[in-house]
Amino acid sequence: MRWHLGRALFWTTVVLVAASLILALVGEEASSPDSRARVLHWHEWCGLLSLPTVVAAILVRCREPHHLLPMPHWLPHIRRGLEITLYVLLLLQPLSGWLLAGHEGKLTSFFGWALPPLASHSGRLADYGLVYHGLGGALILGIVALSLRVNLTAFVWSLIPSGRRRRRSRRD
Repeated sequence: MRWHLGRALFWTTVVLVAASLILALVGEEASSPDSRARVLHWHEWCGLLSLPTVVAAILVRCREPHHLLPMPHWLPHIRRGLEITLYVLLLLQPLSGWLLAGHEGKLTSFFGWALPPLASHSGRLADYGLVYHGLGGALILGIVALSLRVNLTAFVWSLIPSGRRRRRSRRD
């Protein structure tokens, strides 16, 4: 199995988003205001770090050749659709968090760099960001689970000898 930079960047982004979701849940339940602020800053940093990581993953993925395993004719279309959906959602998640911070009147900082707000306090765009950001992390993890299931199906299908695969598909 070959190592792929695009795949490594993609899974790094997924881990950052999952860590950010866990940090948000822990931060909201923290008892002291100091620990809550500290955990939510880590949530913010993990979320913002996922933005350049997913952009790099997309750029590398566009340049990498695609190696398709032998599989049913419909499976590559599902895999591609899930991949595109995940990349779009992974791009939207940190941007919606940035919108949400502007909506709440907070200054977003990324490891000491102050970032300007993307929307005003009362903007409709910030309201959409609020709704998506709350649901986005769970949605991403659900689609990642579905994607893993589809990729596992493709892998298992590639292990079936081609002669058996043809006979099997003719009977169906």
